[in-house]
Amino acid sequence: MKELNLVSGISSWLAQREPRERAILSAGAVFVFCALVYLALLPSFERSTELQERHRVLQADLQWLSEQSASVSRLSNSCVDKTIKPGAAREVINRLVRRNQIKLVKIAEQTQGKYALNLESINANRLLQLAHQLACQGLKTTLLDVSRSDAAAANYVARMEVHHVN
Repeated sequence: MKELNLVSGISSWLAQREPRERAILSAGAVFVFCALVYLALLPSFERSTELQERHRVLQADLQWLSEQSASVSRLSNSCVDKTIKPGAAREVINRLVRRNQIKLVKIAEQTQGKYALNLESINANRLLQLAHQLACQGLKTTLLDVSRSDAAAANYVARMEVHHVN
């Protein structure tokens, strides 16, 4: 009942206005209505644009991953399951250092089964291979710091900490 009074009140108020005022008010009402519809739909359009952009990025990532699948399959774990005895870690480290032609500057047992190594090599990749081979032998690398030697620009020095994984 109150709504009818409101509508009839607005109708009578508009009837009292000049035709030019009614046209301006009608145009203003249409403009306000369009603005409200735009403001109501704007978040949906923005979200849709964000989702389309995210979809495009994820599609590019998926394509890149599918292109890399062949190289990932080559990177499978090549470690032979070997476990070393807790007391033989030092011998394993020495053997792997010699095999990789790396100079072992210092080896110190910090705690039971944990070793600090200072190494020198002319090839940084050999130092990384050593870390991989130590991991294959059951020695976890907790610190690996490789840098160029101060004395010779062609040499690399490495500080490494490994411990026996049970």
